[in-house]
Amino acid sequence: MILIIIFVALILRLVNLNQSLWLDEAVQAITARQNFSYIFQEIAGDFHPPLYHFLMHFWVRFFGNSEIAMRLPSVLFGVATVLVLYKYLSYVRLKTVAILTALFLATSPFHIYYSQEARMYSMACFFAALSMYFFMKIKELTKLRINGLFILFFISTILMIYSDYYGFLVLLAQMIYLAIKRNYKFLLICLFAFLLVYLPWVPMLIIQLKTGMLASQTLPGWARLVNVTFWKAVPLTLIKFTIGRITIFNRGIYFFISLAIIVMNGFLIVKGFLKRKTFQISNFKFQIVLWFVVPLLISWLASLFIPNFQPFRLLLILPAFYLLLAEGISATSSKKLQFFVVGLFLTINLGCLSAYYSNPYFHREDWKGTVNFLLKQTNSKVLLPSMTSNWPIRYYDPDLKIKIIYGGKGINPINELTNYEINGLMDYEIKNVFYVRYLVSLFDPQELILEMLEKQGYTKIKEISFNQIAVWEYELTDYEFR
Repeated sequence: MILIIIFVALILRLVNLNQSLWLDEAVQAITARQNFSYIFQEIAGDFHPPLYHFLMHFWVRFFGNSEIAMRLPSVLFGVATVLVLYKYLSYVRLKTVAILTALFLATSPFHIYYSQEARMYSMACFFAALSMYFFMKIKELTKLRINGLFILFFISTILMIYSDYYGFLVLLAQMIYLAIKRNYKFLLICLFAFLLVYLPWVPMLIIQLKTGMLASQTLPGWARLVNVTFWKAVPLTLIKFTIGRITIFNRGIYFFISLAIIVMNGFLIVKGFLKRKTFQISNFKFQIVLWFVVPLLISWLASLFIPNFQPFRLLLILPAFYLLLAEGISATSSKKLQFFVVGLFLTINLGCLSAYYSNPYFHREDWKGTVNFLLKQTNSKVLLPSMTSNWPIRYYDPDLKIKIIYGGKGINPINELTNYEINGLMDYEIKNVFYVRYLVSLFDPQELILEMLEKQGYTKIKEISFNQIAVWEYELTDYEFR
């Protein structure tokens, strides 16, 4: 049965794998081909540990940096997570729960989406599941000793926290469990070992923190872009964990479906970790609860001070989410009700997957289509609000045939002084300007670029829409060929 589930997980993660890269993926694809000095320079502005960057640097040497090649590691990590989760539960003799959890994760639209993204989230989720698996096996031993099992736990945990900073929240959940169980020896060994191994990265972490603080101070819209409203954060996470990256455009329908999902998930999660008619909880289930609750709660509270909460950053607790749901279903006394709930969840998963696969709106930003369109334009220039957004164009136009001008060079908001290229457009006698309106609310919230184009004598004549990218065509008034 598990082999069939693994095969299904692989197939579902290969569908639409060649869709366009979006901004962050394009940065990854270009950076991976550079030397380590260049990679470290880019990492300083990307608030993530280095492991995935290093992995992709060597990966592209053998497989290239095409869309499929860049995303294939995430696919493999995603499928491997399904297998680890199954082994995790089989070890504690929860065969039915193991099958259910593996099936839910294999068909999860949220997990599939990020198993198709050339970023570190799928890898971090895999190492989180692996770390929890070895942590559980160590706790089954009657006496702690430094053996092969401990070394495997140590390695998988190090790989987790070097993949994603949110991995520290999973590690915190493990340390809280040890503290509650008064296993202070194991706790101190872990804290000392992980601190020692992570110390070399601390200077770069400090640089990343300073860069992030500078971006928040310089760009007023940064916090809104990277953070979910405090009171929406936890409910939205439960909703996205269930339906994935799709949305429902009718607000009334979306509200009632969201409410039903929250109530159903909440009921099954509570039922999943509590024994029937009691409030006692086993050691194994307690570990799972901590794995799910601690990262969710800490990241939610931390968003009050560091605005950085997004459901996808918590992908590494998604296995615990499905595990608790499967536990809740298996704890239901009625077999008919069990089959109904399992069927309902699979219907939700496959229905949301179908919407994601078939509707381009739910795909990633269509930079491929945008660049193909811009390459066909003659006697024109392309305008971007900021140079920091040119990565996808560089990826799809490696020969730099598209001539780009920028509203700003760095992370500063646009002002008239930074727009010297726009102010000089008429001097170059450019008939058409194609304004790619990407992250305008972040870099040009006052729409100064539009004012400057009008002052230069340009009039908007057309709007061209690609998925999540709008291109406005401007033409120079009274233009004459010379």
